Amino acid sequence: MLKYNEDLSLEQLPLDVYEGIVSLLNKDNSWKTLAQYVAEKLDFTSFWINNLENKNTQNDSPASKLLVELNIRLCTVGILSTLLENCNLNNVLSIIHTTELLKIVTDVDDSTNNLIVSLGHKLSLTCKAQGLPPPVYQWYHENVTLEGETSDELNIPIHSVSQRGLYQCRVCQIDHKGEQIDEKCSRPVFVDIGPTPVRIEKEPQPYKNVKEGDCLVLDCEADCYPPPQYQWYRDNVRLDNQTSKVLRIEQFSTKQEGKYHCHIINPISEKCTQRSTVLMELPKQKAVAKIALLIANENYDNQETLRTPRNDVAKVAKILNRLGFRTICLADLTLVQMNNAIKIFCDFLVEGTYGLFYFAGHGFKMQENYMLSIDAPTDYLRKDAICESQLLSMGLRDDPSLFVVILDMCQTIPLKECNPKIYEEVPPIHEYKGRKNLRNLLQAYSTSSYRPCYERMGKNYGFYAAHLCKYLEESIPVTKVFEQVGKSIDTWLKGAERKQIPMFATTVTKPYRLTDEIFQDNVPEKIKCLEKITSFPKITMDIHFQQTGINCKATISQYLKPYLNLVQVSLVDLSEKWEINFFNSVHAKRNNLFQCSTKNKCWILNPQNNNGPLVISLLDNGVYIGATLLEVNKLVPRLLSKLNQ
Repeated sequence: MLKYNEDLSLEQLPLDVYEGIVSLLNKDNSWKTLAQYVAEKLDFTSFWINNLENKNTQNDSPASKLLVELNIRLCTVGILSTLLENCNLNNVLSIIHTTELLKIVTDVDDSTNNLIVSLGHKLSLTCKAQGLPPPVYQWYHENVTLEGETSDELNIPIHSVSQRGLYQCRVCQIDHKGEQIDEKCSRPVFVDIGPTPVRIEKEPQPYKNVKEGDCLVLDCEADCYPPPQYQWYRDNVRLDNQTSKVLRIEQFSTKQEGKYHCHIINPISEKCTQRSTVLMELPKQKAVAKIALLIANENYDNQETLRTPRNDVAKVAKILNRLGFRTICLADLTLVQMNNAIKIFCDFLVEGTYGLFYFAGHGFKMQENYMLSIDAPTDYLRKDAICESQLLSMGLRDDPSLFVVILDMCQTIPLKECNPKIYEEVPPIHEYKGRKNLRNLLQAYSTSSYRPCYERMGKNYGFYAAHLCKYLEESIPVTKVFEQVGKSIDTWLKGAERKQIPMFATTVTKPYRLTDEIFQDNVPEKIKCLEKITSFPKITMDIHFQQTGINCKATISQYLKPYLNLVQVSLVDLSEKWEINFFNSVHAKRNNLFQCSTKNKCWILNPQNNNGPLVISLLDNGVYIGATLLEVNKLVPRLLSKLNQ
């Protein structure tokens, strides 16, 4: 019902009422909604609405101009009421209409007083009311205003247990003067959080060193509902009174060393954190130098070709380089070359150095471990291989601080029916001992005595190397590195592969780490010499084909890093119309020259084996027109020339 006669013209309304209508129409551009509706009904152009927006005087406003226009067109209070109602401008309509007190027509779900919402889901509640002036909504949680929640629907994500509690909507009526007329509240509803499984948000750190007497602190955190219970363990033994997410042990000592984890449980599920290896922090050691020899024997003359040794050695070498090791990487070595490479390497293992030897290839076990060279015959004997004790006798001679030997190979026994002579052979004895340091050796094996070692089809890396590389960079004692490798492999091997059981033995008593720093002062002259003979800078030189007068450049570089004995020769600045072929000038017993599919490139395995220069021939449409010689064996690292001596 209208407060005023419906036939009353707009200009006859009381001034305060008229100004109230103007004020509300100007607010939020409500006048435009009314103007567009009128223009549509009276078929006015958009120019009419634009004209309302243009101010002629400072006191002009779009709403006041609109009411003048409506008054000119004989708009009455009754007509204005109908227009406002059709435009859903109920807040303006309430000025000329009698008050209709609030009535909640859709209350919060009355089927229950409690709702259960799981974490990560949305809470949705509805409260709708009617009345003039139109209702104003505000939602509350535990009588605290929910900012921004002022519509008849509440939709909020539940992401915390703190959001459980009582929810309610308060509905008010406010007149145009800002005074409250009426207020009602929806039914309150209690929202509980639905149970969720344990989800670990924070793991304890995987490794931690603690000084003796200090406090050990490990922490973890889980998100779930109901809230979880925590229980800490050391080496799978329950720790009394350690039932919070933070583990604290005062006055740490060697007795507390071990693997810690936390068992987290609630009524829905349970989980364990990752293991944290906690060790006593011991004084850091330093090395005079760190040197590694890595050999990858893959392409055998008389044995099965292997698929991953080159990749394995390259991956291990890359990590060792980051740790400060001077690495010597060689591929596919003969027996003479392996023996000489080991001699060269061991000559640099002076007192105070860390040495690491890694072999990936074929091997066997006959009382001792033997590494097969690529030229080993089918019916090989022990003299056709490198014995581990032979390696140790050279490597330990000058008392390096640490000597790590890693043999990534099989340790099976040769079959007697296939190789009977090896059982009649009397092996030489290689005595190995240091002069001073007797506690510096660690021997690691990809498998244990008399057991096989497996390669996995379709994998780029051998199984042992892949797990070894997970831990090489960890700043933990070297003995712990190989403990972790063995345990890591054990969790992965299945079926027949479980016959491969990694193992290691050690005499090391000091907390040597592969990550230990190197003394920067007083570098021994021998170590400086090592850098010189292993240096392999990229070399570019001029090439001249005398018969044709054609000139170009040749680049000599590593074919496959980090290998020193895989050399690439590339010709550059040569017209594409010429064809290039590469030849050894002297026949090689084993083919070591391979022309690349890419034009003008070749690579050479062990270029020092060549007794003559590389022949580079030039062809035009398949017709020979000239050649030149390149002394590649004189341009590669000096170490290679020592391998055949």
